[in-house]
This record gives sequence, structure tokens and C-alpha cells, in this order.
Amino acid sequence: MDVKSEKVFYEKEVNEALATVGAECILWGEDLYDMQVVLYPKKIALIPGYEEIKNDLVNAALVYFDFSREQYIKSSIVRFDWERNIIYIADKNFNAIWRYLRRSVDLGIRIQKENGAELPIEAAEDVVDLFLLQKKGNEAVIRGGQLKHVAREIPEEEKLAQGRKQSLLDQRKYKYFYAADGDVFHDKDCESIKEIAPESFMASDHMPEGLKPCKKCKRRMFLREACSPYVKQIPYVDQLLSRGGIMDLHLERFVYEEGLKFKVDHADELTVKGREDTWIVKGFDKNYLSLWHNNYVKTAPRERYITQGFHNQKMNGKKLYSLLEYVCGYTFDKHLAAEDRAEQARLDEIKAEEERVKRESSFIYRIKAFWKRLLMLIFPE
Repeated sequence: MDVKSEKVFYEKEVNEALATVGAECILWGEDLYDMQVVLYPKKIALIPGYEEIKNDLVNAALVYFDFSREQYIKSSIVRFDWERNIIYIADKNFNAIWRYLRRSVDLGIRIQKENGAELPIEAAEDVVDLFLLQKKGNEAVIRGGQLKHVAREIPEEEKLAQGRKQSLLDQRKYKYFYAADGDVFHDKDCESIKEIAPESFMASDHMPEGLKPCKKCKRRMFLREACSPYVKQIPYVDQLLSRGGIMDLHLERFVYEEGLKFKVDHADELTVKGREDTWIVKGFDKNYLSLWHNNYVKTAPRERYITQGFHNQKMNGKKLYSLLEYVCGYTFDKHLAAEDRAEQARLDEIKAEEERVKRESSFIYRIKAFWKRLLMLIFPE
């Protein structure tokens, strides 16, 4: 029995119907026997390797038929890689298309077999690639002509590995996560963590030696350390640091080398905890920053205790980076040493002035005495 081609019967009608759809080519279901239909989730730009294929993609009109309706010619615009013969269809659109397209693909397979061709496929579903839809917990399948996601049976060993991975993520003491065979470590909220196999998943409370921070999440990693244990502060602190022009490399040094901690207690004010003292950077709302230092009372020449309130450090108008540098360099001992130097300079200045006056006074006294003696010689009594 001869199998009749849809193209033979309907090509003219299809060309007329699709004359204005704006596609660069027309794809017939019966020609898909030697093509591949790849289903993708979300956006095509997110599929692996998209940058390599994007210049080869064109808009194509995929034709199929619903003979239960008077207007039986149907089409959908899909992305077609003409170099590799691959059609890309969004998973959300597949079921509506496949219920009709399936018949045309089967027709093409029968035509090829009747003509003596040897094909690597047996059924229409064999041209559909579901790889991009597979997930850890479920499997994408085509059943009854429809795309479905069914729960995948997870082996006991894999369940244990997944449980261990989640347990490591849930423990607050761990801040850095990586694959045992990898060269990059991540923040716990990094999307790349999902790609690390549970059996090789590792966690650490300190930066792993020999590994590099992930470029995508390193800022959040630095912020997590800077805001710990108040991790909910991360977005507020990041907003002020970003407004102040603090880059990732600056933040990394301030946090890990200088030990600074950040918090936002009031809008547009950044609280900074240094090695010894607490500071507040104000003025983000006016783009004119000032640095405020915690108050203290001296109890002895070299001792003090911190009291309530803050005083202006008189560094108004400086950049945030400069203010944080000042905080990093401040210690009470250094402050006392600076006071000692200032006091010594003051005493040295007083002494120098006294000596100068003394010298001048002594000189004037000798001059006066000289003139007095001279006058007495000139005008004796």
C-alpha cells in the first residue's frame, strides 16, 4: 500500500498559508526522520553551548495538520539549527504541537521504509531528545503522546549521599563548599552547588587551600563572612558598600585580612566593627560621608572603657574606601602614641620658644649694658 506524502498533497496550500509568518524556512513533520527535536526548559539562551550555536539558529515554521478542523493547516515558529539539523522546541509548547506532529513524523518514517531506506529509529518519539529536561528527582518521558515528568526511583546509596550534602549545607559553621575533585569553592547560595555530585560534595569553615573562589558568588561569600552571624543583613550591607564603590578585591581584604564586620542598624548608616572599636559611616543618602567613632572614657593614662554614643572623627567628605582604611589602621595604642607624639611636639615647641626668648633677652641685655657703659665714658658725671 502506497503511503502518500503530505508535502505532495498540501505543499501549495501550506506555502500560501505561511507566506506572511516571517519564517526563514518551512519544516515538514515527515522530513524529521533524520533530524533531532531537542526540548529545552525556560529560555533557549540558557541551554549549554548556546553561544556556539546561536549564529546558526534561524526561525522556522514547523508544519502539522489538524484534520478535525476546517482550517487544518497549523504551524509553530521554532528555532532550527540548519548546520546540525536540530529543531529546538520549548518544553511548555511541546504537547500542543506533538499531538498533531507525531502523525506526520510517523508518516515520514513509513514513507522512508517503503522506499527501502534503513533508519536508526522506529517510532516518532525516537526523534525527540529529552536530555535537557532530566532532573535529579524526576525523569522526562513521552507517554501516550504527551510529555510527562515522573518521579525517578533513587537508589539508597544516592539518598544517603544527598542527605549528607544537605546536612553539610544546613550546618551554620560551614561557609565554603566545593567538589572534592574541583578547583573552585562556592557560597552556600551559589547556583553551581546544585551541579556538585552529592558523593563528592565537601564543606569547610575556612577557605580551602589551593582552590579559587567562584567568580559568580565570591562577593556574597565575602559578605556572608563580613555580616556573620547576621546573614540577613547581607543585602543591606551590600547595597551601602556598592554605593560606596567597594569592589570585590577591597571587600576581600577588609574582611579576611583586616577582620572588619559590617551591619546596618539604621537606613543609610553602615556600622563597622574593627579589631578594637566600633564605627559608623553616615551620609550615604547625601553622598557626603562622615566617620563616627565610639565614645570612651580614660580610666588611666593607658586604659579606657567604652561608653554610649559616638563622636565625629572629623573626616567628612572622604570616600568610603579611605574611611575603612582609617578604621583598619586604628588601635587605641596607636592613638595614645599619636597623642604622646603630639604632646611631645607641643612641649618641644614651648621649650624652643623659651630658649629663643632667653637668647633674645640675653642679647638685648648685653646691648643695653654696652651702650650704658659707652655713655658713661662719653658723659662722665
